[in-house]
Amino acid sequence: MLSKADDYPIHQTPDPIAFSGTDRNFYDRYFFNGYTTDGKVFFAAALGVYPHLNIMDAGFAVRIGDRQYNLHTSRHLHMERMDTQVGPIRVEVVEPLKVLRVIVDDSEYGISADITITGRHAPIEEPRNTRRNGPRIVQDITRMTQLGRWSGWIKAGGQTITLNETNTLGTRDRSWGVRHIGLRDPQMPVVTQEFQVWWAWLPAHLEDRIVHFFVNEDGDGKVWNLGAVMVRDDGAVEHLHGAQMDMEFVPGTRFPASAMVTAQDETGGSYRIDIKPHARFYLSGIGYMNPEWSHGLNKGPLATGYDEIESNAGAKHGPSTEHAQATSTVKLTLPDGTVQNGHGCFESLVIGRHTPSGFTSMFDVP
Repeated sequence: MLSKADDYPIHQTPDPIAFSGTDRNFYDRYFFNGYTTDGKVFFAAALGVYPHLNIMDAGFAVRIGDRQYNLHTSRHLHMERMDTQVGPIRVEVVEPLKVLRVIVDDSEYGISADITITGRHAPIEEPRNTRRNGPRIVQDITRMTQLGRWSGWIKAGGQTITLNETNTLGTRDRSWGVRHIGLRDPQMPVVTQEFQVWWAWLPAHLEDRIVHFFVNEDGDGKVWNLGAVMVRDDGAVEHLHGAQMDMEFVPGTRFPASAMVTAQDETGGSYRIDIKPHARFYLSGIGYMNPEWSHGLNKGPLATGYDEIESNAGAKHGPSTEHAQATSTVKLTLPDGTVQNGHGCFESLVIGRHTPSGFTSMFDVP
């Protein structure tokens, strides 16, 4: 099965590009988010390709004030990965590794956009992330992350938001590999690993640099995936060591109220990052943990849906609220005591036991 991609010199195996190994959970995804520095607007987009399921889906959502507007769409892939449009949502690579564009052209639900992100630095390639449940691969992915500035416009909820590179910051990433998609396997492996997730992710813009921090921990608090990188505006990249995060939660919830990250440079100099999350954005708006529009579900040849969420209306845990990002103010203290202030996105997903935080079951709170 030949496709448009076969005319480009990008093959990795003797197979045509339409074939991606043998794991049905292989995926290839674009992710974007953005936020105004005053915290009033937050938006995100995702477009995923699932070659073995023969499906492509996408989502675009924007929070304006206290209301989040969510557009979902899915189609059959027909083994053609070069057509990065799903219904009303399209992703364009304007300049590889530098400039990307997201276009939303919806007339039915009143949500549309034409926005462009320009990278502030070269993309960061994260270490390959592999996780098993006994003999079975649960996660085996590569991700590149790039912070940038947005321009363009968004329409939702009867309002038009104009973005410019001085007041709208954000992040985009590309990830590919193996992670759960679509329907669950009817025969799960004999359980050797408890189901729990502890995930925190912070890409932040500072005055003369960016910071990118992420961490996964198991139920005992043991770190199994960690990264802390700084990239200065002059292009210098510094990988920090010994990164640790302390997190405080909003009482009665699993949503972070504040967090602090500490780390050291090659010479032993100490860095401290203080994070204060503000208004939340729920990633179910672009498919994450969404029971109706989860990534990779077969919705038919072409389907589009829409819903709205009352943002921050209570903190009940469930599929529509569990996985969240929050506009955040960030303060970086350098080894010489100098302080830089900035803005970032603080993502959290906390499910199941995490003994250091006092969580003992799936959704309990201390």
